[in-house]
Amino acid sequence: MSPRIQVGLESGFKFSLSLLKEIRNINKDMLVNSLEYLYQTLRYAEPGSLYSTDKLSFMIDSNLNDARSFLVSLIEEGLANGGGNKRATELAFKILLLLGIVRSNVEDLLMAATLLDRLKEDQSVDLRIELEILLKENMQA
Repeated sequence: MSPRIQVGLESGFKFSLSLLKEIRNINKDMLVNSLEYLYQTLRYAEPGSLYSTDKLSFMIDSNLNDARSFLVSLIEEGLANGGGNKRATELAFKILLLLGIVRSNVEDLLMAATLLDRLKEDQSVDLRIELEILLKENMQA
């Protein structure tokens, strides 16, 4: 990936994350719509496409860690409120798992698994599509 593309990706992602944080406090429907868009974008991203070890990737990685923290806070809020906005919680789970796949980041995957373990009996999240992507990635490796 060229340095210009990486810088564009980093700044675009940071901007999107800032907007999501603000939207969270203003309009829950807009938050869900924005999460849907992010989900669709990551769903079709190539597994491992955000993995790199060059200098610019460390800045991108920092932003992606911020994104993970934001998603975790959405999930924890949903778990604490008996589901809260169920669709936002489900999308946050899905995006967190996809983020781990696209980043090739075990920490993201483990965080998703840990949070899934905290679901209550009356809560569920359908991750079949995301787990299929993960399975395909592992079969190709």
